[in-house]
Amino acid sequence: PFLCTCLDVATTNSMMMKAAASLLFIAATAVSSFQVTSPVLVRSSISTNGPTTTSPLYASSETTVSTAQGILDDFHSSNLPFRIVVIGNGAILETTSKLGPKSKTSVSPKTGDKLLTFASEDASFEFHVKVDQITKITFVTSERPLPDGETKTMRVSRFLNEKGEPMCSLILADSSDESTEWFDGMNERYGNEVNL
Repeated sequence: PFLCTCLDVATTNSMMMKAAASLLFIAATAVSSFQVTSPVLVRSSISTNGPTTTSPLYASSETTVSTAQGILDDFHSSNLPFRIVVIGNGAILETTSKLGPKSKTSVSPKTGDKLLTFASEDASFEFHVKVDQITKITFVTSERPLPDGETKTMRVSRFLNEKGEPMCSLILADSSDESTEWFDGMNERYGNEVNL
């Protein structure tokens, strides 16, 4: 009673709405088999590609996050560097970068494809992924022999299209304990292979 007399009604209502939104998000993430449709937490999606997940990063009523986008968001939020390998028609692009710090979704005006874009602060680096074309994601740990006879542990995530062809690979470029734990956690959470 004392608290209510000290705060005006608008402040109290605002605090109650924030608390309710936080509780709804906690409930939504705890029970992943249910889809929360509160406009505060989730946008409905263009994507019908596989199961959906919710993310607090998307706070309008227009998009539900596909599993593929949710996994890529996990890569983005890890803040870890990856060797990004993209194999195109007659060319291969490789670079090492974090996925971000910027991340946004959009729709290509030319093709209508849903794009997930990761970019550096000054946009000198941009990585665009056609999320709805991902049909399988694999998490692989393997040993690679080095010229000196030693081995290097490779932690690779491959994103494949409907033909089973690689769209891109993200190779963890950091071998710290934190990075290894993150990759192992992804493998435990999603398994070795995610079919979408």
